[in-house]
Amino acid sequence: MKQRKTANAFLARLLGAAVALVCVFAFIPTAHAEEARININANPSELTDAGNVTFTFEIANYNADYPMSDVGITYNGKLYDVLHGAQIPPSGSARDIALNLAVPQSQLGKPITFLITWTRNGEPMSQEAQYTVAQAENPIITVTRTAHKTNAKPGDKVTVTYTIKNTTKFDMTDITLIDENISDQPIFQNETLRASRTTSYDFAYTMGDQSVTSTPIVTYTVNGKAKTFSSLEPLELVMVRIQLDMRVQAGTPTSTGVTFTIDVTNSGTQAISSISIVDERGNPVNDAPFNLAPGENRSLSYIVVPLMTEPLRNVQFKLTGTDPFAQPYELAPADIYEVYPYVDASQINVSVRAETVTPWTQESGKLTARITITNHSTVELTGITVSETVIGVIKNYDLLPVGETTFDQEIQLGSPRNLNITVKGYDPTGTNRALANCVMPVAYGTETAAPATPTPQQTAGREFNIFGGINNGIAIILIILGVLMVLSVIILVALTAMERARAPKIDLDDDDDDFFEQQHTHHATRPMYHDAPDPEEISYTQRMFAVKDEEPFVPKQEPIRLPPPPVVKPSEQPHVVFAPPPRQPEPVSPRADELAQRLVETARTRYTEAQSTAEYRPVSEEVKPYVPQAQQKAQAAAPRVFDYKKQPKPQSAHKQPVMRIQKGFAEADDEE
Repeated sequence: MKQRKTANAFLARLLGAAVALVCVFAFIPTAHAEEARININANPSELTDAGNVTFTFEIANYNADYPMSDVGITYNGKLYDVLHGAQIPPSGSARDIALNLAVPQSQLGKPITFLITWTRNGEPMSQEAQYTVAQAENPIITVTRTAHKTNAKPGDKVTVTYTIKNTTKFDMTDITLIDENISDQPIFQNETLRASRTTSYDFAYTMGDQSVTSTPIVTYTVNGKAKTFSSLEPLELVMVRIQLDMRVQAGTPTSTGVTFTIDVTNSGTQAISSISIVDERGNPVNDAPFNLAPGENRSLSYIVVPLMTEPLRNVQFKLTGTDPFAQPYELAPADIYEVYPYVDASQINVSVRAETVTPWTQESGKLTARITITNHSTVELTGITVSETVIGVIKNYDLLPVGETTFDQEIQLGSPRNLNITVKGYDPTGTNRALANCVMPVAYGTETAAPATPTPQQTAGREFNIFGGINNGIAIILIILGVLMVLSVIILVALTAMERARAPKIDLDDDDDDFFEQQHTHHATRPMYHDAPDPEEISYTQRMFAVKDEEPFVPKQEPIRLPPPPVVKPSEQPHVVFAPPPRQPEPVSPRADELAQRLVETARTRYTEAQSTAEYRPVSEEVKPYVPQAQQKAQAAAPRVFDYKKQPKPQSAHKQPVMRIQKGFAEADDEE
């Protein structure tokens, strides 16, 4: 129950607040959306053709705080002052404001717009009002035209739209529209427009060098009668360019002043009248106003005489005139020309001298200099600066008085040198001039005997630094080139080592190395065979027979074998010369010696001295050595002599073919 009572109380309060808000809003007066109320009456209210109509206006001020002042009514671009300075009080009104206006036939039967303007508390206000003068029963065609732009340059395309309305209940035929200023041909002709219909036509007009005004004439037939309609509001296509160019050129300052030449040119398409030019002080440049038509120009001369009492004058010019529409024209360039009083060099005479008050000592490293400036100038010098070439600014003066100006200055120096003291300042023209300078020598004091080190000239130092910089640059370039060469050598050595590491390695013993060296040497020399047998060949063959008879075959580690040679034609077989390494002669039996001697002699008979190289070839079956019968019986089988031919194999140009012969190889094959 308690909660229900609380809820009822809350609802009662909410309802009371709502009722209070409704009461408040009910008694608030309704605000007006318009600032003023305009009522219009016309006499007569309808016309059969163009004529004058008296319009009566009533204007009510809806503002309760401020009056309406400067009230005016604009009709067809013309402003009428209807109250002649009177005001409409707040919440008041003005009645019986009458205007007798001419209404063209084109505005009959459609709203006529009036623009009412006034000022409220200094703020301009405006509001439109419309009134329609009725068309009489005489049926009249209505023609309007518009342009998408009314200001254009020569050669621009302007689209003019003609709109024809038949607001009557009769059909109109044979409609022809001619606008001579826009086109030499009819815009359209022999057209028909039904009752209460509207039609439009677009015509593209090319803008010429002059402004044009559209003045169309419409002829038509209605109810069997030919009529003409020509009362239209003006439509002007304006070639408007109101522009003046003003060029100002300042002359050289002289003792009589600065002469300015002012050229004014009309670069627009409209004439400008009542042209006047003044300077920044209002002084006239031209004696009488002048006019400029399009393309005309005028040149004026004006002298500005500066005064010594003013160090600087900022000269600026302003042009005023009136355009063809009676509107003021103004041209005020932002260019400012500074004019200083004329000062001749003979009017400036300043000297400076410096002397030592306290000499420089090595212990203190300081000296005291007394500087005296003498001013004999006839003009005022300001912004004086006394400076030293290395130390910088020593003293400043806002104004240099006439006569002598002296001051003492303590200067800190690391070592004695000449002090170059310069005095600069501004003359009345604002030019910063070097007025005077002097040189003050500074030497060691009496306490020290060390000689003063002369300060090197700045120009020589620059030359030395330039050439030193060039030498340093060349040295840096040479160092860089040397480092690059060292890196190139290191890279070359590394690449060579890598290439050797990638090459296949063959483990040869000492005897094989000797054999390879002799084989290479033998191939390089390429000896010629002759009829006499070579002792080495005989010795090698004897050893072969001796090993077969005396030494048993002992298998050794399998040597490195070359791949099997490819089969080649006999004509393409290369000549391979075996150059076995030299070995110590071994004792052989007389039988082996005799067999070796005969085998070599028989094998060598197949070759002639014309051959440049020789090779071992197997003994054919047809040629058999002559041996005694007893020896042949004692020998079980004839020994086989292997022909180790070197087959062609792609090799590099600098490598010689190598063939390895292992002792005991032939004997193993024989036993097999």
